Amino acid sequence: MSAHNADRAGSLLITIAVILLFASVPIGIFIVTFIHHSFYLDRSHWFFDSPMSSYITMVAVFLIIPVLLIIIAIYLFKTDESRKRSFNVFIASTFTLLIMAAGGYLSIDNYYYMDKNGLYYDELWKLEQTEYSWDEITEMKQINKKEGGTLTPDKVIFTYEDKKIELSLTPKLRNEIDPVIDYIENAKGVELVMENITVDEE
Repeated sequence: MSAHNADRAGSLLITIAVILLFASVPIGIFIVTFIHHSFYLDRSHWFFDSPMSSYITMVAVFLIIPVLLIIIAIYLFKTDESRKRSFNVFIASTFTLLIMAAGGYLSIDNYYYMDKNGLYYDELWKLEQTEYSWDEITEMKQINKKEGGTLTPDKVIFTYEDKKIELSLTPKLRNEIDPVIDYIENAKGVELVMENITVDEE
């Protein structure tokens, strides 16, 4: 690659990096949402959601890539053409693709859903989905935060002996969790316990 071509390639990499920096958030959110709803969501699910960690990881992947592209571009600008440079660029490109693939997979493989059998949770750093059967649930609790005289649902906790699964009561979960709670209370005999926590105000 001549010096002129190297400059063009470096400029192109920086342009792509800048575009990815600005587009990382919407692209990351879109990819997670699209893939989860297209390939993971099933009609049998009472509730399905992507944890915030799923979106954060995907956005982080798209933020890391521009940094690596800029490093490669600077390297092209500051070095002369050689087999060593070509090899280093190849290694850096391969490394970038591996980070993208690994981070993307962890992000997509991070979700949870509920159906009539139980709660299924695939955590960010786990490669396998964990099933928590409603037959084994021992306690169900909703935590509400009271701040400034306003009581707001904060999270729901499902307890399985010594294991506690805490889910933030997002607007989506608040709107769709009632059938789950009704089923657990009526079919499994585990009542929902309400706990109110007052947030200290300075």
